[in-house]
Formats: sequence, C-alpha cells, structure tokens
Amino acid sequence: MTPTKLLEALNDLQGYFDLTRLVLQAPHLVLGDRQQMVAVQALSGAVIHMSLLTHLSLPESLVTEGFLLHVSLLPRLETLTISSTPSTNNLSEEKSHGFVSLRSLDVPNEKHLRRFLSYQVLDLEILKVKGLGRNTLPLIARKFPGLRQLFIEGAYFSPPEIFVLGACFQMEEIGIMTQFPLRMDDPEIDRFRAMFRNLRSLSIAIQDR
Repeated sequence: MTPTKLLEALNDLQGYFDLTRLVLQAPHLVLGDRQQMVAVQALSGAVIHMSLLTHLSLPESLVTEGFLLHVSLLPRLETLTISSTPSTNNLSEEKSHGFVSLRSLDVPNEKHLRRFLSYQVLDLEILKVKGLGRNTLPLIARKFPGLRQLFIEGAYFSPPEIFVLGACFQMEEIGIMTQFPLRMDDPEIDRFRAMFRNLRSLSIAIQDR
C-alpha cells in the first residue's frame, strides 16, 4: 500500500488488541522521510498492545532499533519475518533480554541476523538468512544450538564452516544456496549428514549467475 494508506491502516490497528497474526507490506515507503518515521511510531504504538501476537511479518523499512525493542516485549511472539527492501538503517549492538518466545526468524541479510545474535535469550528452531557472509556460520552454531531447520544463502561457504553446523545436532532440515560450489565430495557430504541423527532433508544448490 502507499505510505498514506499505510498510516491510515496503522492508526486503525490501535484497537486490534486480539490479533495473533500481522503481515505488513509497504514497498513504496521511503527510508528516512517523515512518513517512514511516523509509520514506525504508529506501528510501535499499536504492536506493543498486541500481547496475543504470535506471527509478525513486515518490511525492512519499518525495522528500527526502537521498534525491535517494542517487539521484543511481546510475550507470545514465535515467528518474525523481515522482508528485504533497500535500507540504510543501522541497528545497534545493544544487549536485550527480549524475544523469549521467538522460535522462527526470517531475515534478508547478515546485518539483521547479527542484531539478533546480540540477544541473550533466544531459542530459535527455524532460521532463514539471505546474503550471509563468511565466518558467520560458527556464530549461528554457537548461538542457536537448538535449531531444527536452517536455510541459508551466500556467495561461498567452505567445508570447515559447514561442518561447524554439527553443533546443532537436532537439525531436521538444511538448505544451502551458494554462488560457488562447496567443494565437498560425496564422502564428506555423507559425514556431514551423519552428524545429525534426525536429519530428513539436505539441499545444496548453486545460484544461477
């Protein structure tokens, strides 16, 4: 919807305290302008009262540090999806004890992932990340050992980085998309599979360039 209609919709949300699922799309919202800042304030004011919210999906243009602090207080939030939009918004590394109920996280790039890596209480089961850079998989394995589903996209991952994921031994589904081959032969892939006793699906694919 347009920024004007988005603001109208957000103001209408003030009375919807019983919502459990909220999906927002705002492809025309421009970062840094007055409408974007007003939209974030309106959304924060509405969402903070939605104590029953379990699923939230919104564009990156609405994700600010202040908004995330509001969202982190929602007691039942299990799924958070941030859709990719052009962004210059910098998220700080301030520690937070929020998101105690979050079980599924879908973020468009490593910048947002690193923000959530800073939270001290986060027990994810499903993680989806695009635009993942080098040296981040060890952080994921150390921070989210209870992962059951992991879907990642990046330019290149080395075999040692991939094997670090063995720390998440409860994994059931793994999807890896890269721009360059992993350079893992069949015996190495078999050894990787054997690290996960509950693994049902392993997908390794190369992006079209």
